[in-house]
Amino acid sequence: MLGVLLLAALSISTARAGALLMARVDLPFPEAMAQLQDSIVSHGYTISRIQRVDAGLRANSYPTAAYQVVFFAKPAEMRSLPSLDPQIAAYLPLQIVIFAERSHTLILAANPRRIATFFPKRAMQAYFAAWARDMHAIFRDVHRSGQ
Repeated sequence: MLGVLLLAALSISTARAGALLMARVDLPFPEAMAQLQDSIVSHGYTISRIQRVDAGLRANSYPTAAYQVVFFAKPAEMRSLPSLDPQIAAYLPLQIVIFAERSHTLILAANPRRIATFFPKRAMQAYFAAWARDMHAIFRDVHRSGQ
């Protein structure tokens, strides 16, 4: 089921440019995952959790390649942002999906600039802009590490 949703999201990304960030990395999954984590931390974020989606799918008899979600944030932002708008809690921490595809690895995330459209308060826009810049840099770092 999650795989179908992910494939749908990938097809949507080409139809609605800007909704998703995606990069294909010329590294096997373990190396790409290590690069992703290093880049997230180097941009000042704390990794709060790594969810192994693949393990859950395999436990339910769905064959899948490595497929994980990395959750990350800046703790001070996690504490302060809900006071500006409690609905932001549904979008935090930030997330990047990473999954193996043959000898490559794909990384995918919702574009923070698109999410910003749901939160018109001016005080929040700087956060979304910073997240978008950082996520683009993280994607660029991981993509370049495979070249």
